[in-house]
Amino acid sequence: MRFLIAMAAALVLAGCGEDAGQDITRVQGKKAAATAGPTGVPSTKTARLDFASCLAEDVDDDTRATRCPTFALLSLDYMNGRCTASGGMLKARQPSEAWSLDVDGDASAEVLVDLIGNFDCEGVPGVFACGSTGCPYLLYKKRGEAWVELGAISADEAPAIEVLPSEEGKFAGLRGGCLGQQPCSEYAYYEWNGRAYTRKWIDFKGHAVDVVPGGIMTLKQDSAVYDAPGGRHAQPLDQYPIGTAMIVIGTARGAPYSFVSPCNACRRGFVETALLTK
Repeated sequence: MRFLIAMAAALVLAGCGEDAGQDITRVQGKKAAATAGPTGVPSTKTARLDFASCLAEDVDDDTRATRCPTFALLSLDYMNGRCTASGGMLKARQPSEAWSLDVDGDASAEVLVDLIGNFDCEGVPGVFACGSTGCPYLLYKKRGEAWVELGAISADEAPAIEVLPSEEGKFAGLRGGCLGQQPCSEYAYYEWNGRAYTRKWIDFKGHAVDVVPGGIMTLKQDSAVYDAPGGRHAQPLDQYPIGTAMIVIGTARGAPYSFVSPCNACRRGFVETALLTK
């Protein structure tokens, strides 16, 4: 499913990439500390992409070829087929939404898009659902005549994601969080690993967390989840009984605590690593 959706996004954007590469600014310099506040270049929201024309029956061939090439239509046919097979009708939201940003300083915009978020399956709204955390946004770069995927950004961190200062000629780090709202208590930092962008660390209320997913673990005894990794200033967010399953997101830098999410709707925080077991 994700492969086909990702392919669909790449193909749709291939027909619209030139319009997305507008008004890109690059900031040079050293990376700022996590708690120093926004210092990067925010992505720019654009409505230039016209996903509605991919589905419209009364669009002439020239417009369709410009806005949504045939190979993109073939990919979107999959989404349309799944929606109609479930008893719904695929509709494009208007205006279409995507974000442009320049991650490598070449003055040519990359595009960040949530393809599923641009469509509704009327009558069967949950057919493309990704859960309470939302569907990831996919980041694309145009190389030649094709678009390649540079990575996936979580739905919470993608809106208003920032391109951080970097050395000339290198892929910049990215920072996002809180759906782009300010102030934000949890920023996620993405870094380029030579193949794709991956989430490397999180600044949670000024505490650094190295993202090292540990899967689902359970509490060995009753425990609180704290807003800080130990110390007398740590405050309990919630109490949980022995046997509670928790998703391990990462580890506190320099402290024996894990950063966990007890459930999708729960407040995330720190718990002693020694209290968790497989």
